[in-house]
Amino acid sequence: MSVERSRIEGARRRAAGAKQLAAAGAAVGFLGVLLLARASHPGQAASSSGSSGSSRSSSTARSSGAFSFGSGNVAPSTGAAPQTDTHVS
Repeated sequence: MSVERSRIEGARRRAAGAKQLAAAGAAVGFLGVLLLARASHPGQAASSSGSSGSSRSSSTARSSGAFSFGSGNVAPSTGAAPQTDTHVS
């Protein structure tokens, strides 16, 4: 019985070590992907050239890629005001 028990305990130790190694590898891989994504897709330009030049340069940068995001205007349309329902039951 003691030989069988020691074999099982050894297998459990090896399994625990393998789990720890897999968790550490996953953490390192996650951080690596995170750093690669951050390096390859910067969120914003580092500097801008004043208020009138910044809107022009940002729209140029937006439209120079493969995708165009339009004018970036988020103001409501100039049509009639939207109807709202304030009925409470």
